[in-house]
Amino acid sequence: MNTIWMLIGYVPLLGVAVFLYLRFGRRKSAGAEGPPDAKAYPRQDRAIPNADRILEDAGPSLKDADMEELKDRLCNVLEREKLYLNPDIRVGDLAERLYTNKSYLAQTIKLKLNKNFCQLVHYYRVREAMRVYAQNPELTITQLCRRVGFNSMTTFNTAFGRNTGFTPAEWCKEYRKRNEAKA
Repeated sequence: MNTIWMLIGYVPLLGVAVFLYLRFGRRKSAGAEGPPDAKAYPRQDRAIPNADRILEDAGPSLKDADMEELKDRLCNVLEREKLYLNPDIRVGDLAERLYTNKSYLAQTIKLKLNKNFCQLVHYYRVREAMRVYAQNPELTITQLCRRVGFNSMTTFNTAFGRNTGFTPAEWCKEYRKRNEAKA
């Protein structure tokens, strides 16, 4: 009697296994060979005609003039309100502040400023770090990092290097040397 109940318990598991094999197992073996009628559709290595148009039709997009206006508003609000100093700033927060959506804002940053959101925020933070250090050369690199919105010294060093070509320590040392020469 126990054997019958045990077999009945395995029936649903067997059904699930068969279903998963039929659903996913076949795909892997067919994918290795290609579709059954692959010879009927030879592979073409040439460019897709109208590829630019296909990309444009991929989703909602802003007109160039609208992107230019959004870029101007973005740069204005970043420079005036210094929202980049918030270590938890997100593209959605900035989009909300600019009365647009994240997709439009990200698209504008990419196409008009040739950066992604993080690169743009890091650019402004590095500029601010340079300005703050010029006013307070007694600050340590760690204090400077935290003051301009970075949560990580590694990210600060990387962003500083990408935007200036120097590490923060190298730049600060060079800045002090230039100021001592002037004095």
